[in-house]
Amino acid sequence: MNGIGLPGPSASSQSARLSRSPDAVRPRVGQYGDMADASRTPSYDELIKDLNRLRADGLGSLRRLPVPALTNASRLGEYSASPETDAAGVRMLLKEAVATLGGGSIQESAEYLLGLYPGTALWPQVDRRREAAELYGVVPDTFRKGHERRLLGEVAEAILVICQDASLRRARLELQERRHPADSRLAVQWVERFEAYYRIWTPIYALAADLEAAIETWREEPSETVPWAPDSEQPYDRDQQAQGYGRSALFRLAEQWLEIKRFQSRHGGLWLLSDTEVEEQVADAVYRVGWHNDLSDKDESFLRRHLADSRHQEAGHFWDVIQAFPQAREINARWQQMILDGVDCTSDEDKERSQVWLTIRACHDYCELIDNDWLRIADWYRPQTSPRPRVSGASLYQELLDRRSNSSG
Repeated sequence: MNGIGLPGPSASSQSARLSRSPDAVRPRVGQYGDMADASRTPSYDELIKDLNRLRADGLGSLRRLPVPALTNASRLGEYSASPETDAAGVRMLLKEAVATLGGGSIQESAEYLLGLYPGTALWPQVDRRREAAELYGVVPDTFRKGHERRLLGEVAEAILVICQDASLRRARLELQERRHPADSRLAVQWVERFEAYYRIWTPIYALAADLEAAIETWREEPSETVPWAPDSEQPYDRDQQAQGYGRSALFRLAEQWLEIKRFQSRHGGLWLLSDTEVEEQVADAVYRVGWHNDLSDKDESFLRRHLADSRHQEAGHFWDVIQAFPQAREINARWQQMILDGVDCTSDEDKERSQVWLTIRACHDYCELIDNDWLRIADWYRPQTSPRPRVSGASLYQELLDRRSNSSG
C-alpha cells in the first residue's frame, strides 16, 4: 500500500511502464533494417496500425515511433531513400495522401487528427481529436467511435494509391529508352509540378473572364430581348445576366482558394520555377488575386470548405448548399457591389483604384507567368514557340454580336 491507501505498483508493472517510456530503447523511424522494404507494398491493415500509432503520439513523435508500413510506403513512393530521411519522407507521404481528401473539412479533420495541420504536431491527442471532431460537427467521443476509423481508412487507401502509382511509373520508365528529356525523372517531376500550377490556372483564368463578362453586361443598355438573338422569344434581364456572371466569378474565386489549399498541402506552397524572380512574381500574383476584394479570411474559409464538401464540387450544387446561409447571401452582395463599382472605370488611372480591375490584372499576370515559364522550362515541348494572346470574354461577345448583325443585314 502507498501513502494514500492505494496498492503500489508491482515490479512487473514498473518494468512495463519503463518499456513504454520515451527514453526506453526501441525501434525508431529509419531503424527497422529489413522491415523497411521499399520493394513491398504495405497492406491496408499494416498502414492502419501505423496510422493509429501516429494518431496517438502525434507527428512530433514521428522520428522515435516504429512505423514500418509508413516507412515502406514512403520509400516505395520515392519520398525517402535512406534511414536518415525516413521521418521526412513519411511526413511528405502523409501530406500527399491527406491532400487527396479534397481540401475541405474532411481534409482539415485528418490534418488535425494526425498533427499535420500547421502548429499541431506537438499537440496532445485529446486536443487534436477535439478539433477534428468539431470539423465533423460531433463530440470527440462520437468522432472516436466512428468517424475517426473511417477517416484513417481513407488516408490508408490514399497511401496505397500513391504506392501503386509509383510502382507503375517505375515500371514504365524502366521499359522506355531514355532518349528524350521528357522521359527523365526530373522532367516527370517538372510536369507534375506544372500540373499543380495549371490546376490553379484554370479557375484563375475563368475568374478573370467571368468578371470581364459581368462588367461588359452591366455596360449594355437594358433590354427585354437577348442582345445576340433579338428575334428570340427567350426572356432576357440584363441585371440577372450580369449578376449570374458575378456569381460564377465568385465560384471561381472559391475554386482557386481550394486549389491553393491543395497546393499548400501537397507541395508546401513552394513555387519551383525557372528562377527566383519568376517565383516571387507568381506568388505575388496569387496573393493579389485573393486580396483585391472585401472578403475576409472567414469568408474565404466558408466558401472554400463548402465548395470542397459540395457534390462533385460543381457550381450548381455549391450554390444550392450555401444560399441557405445568410453569410453566403451577404458575401455575394458585397462581391456584386465590388463588380458594379468597376463598371464605369475605363481609364488606366481609374482601374488602378478599382478592386475588380486589379483582380482581373492579377489573374492575367498569373496566367501569363505560368504559360511563359512552362515553355521556358519545357523547351523540348515546342521549341521556339510562345503562347498566343488570350481570348477575352469581351472580344468573343463582340464577335457574336457582329455575326448576328451581319446575318440579319
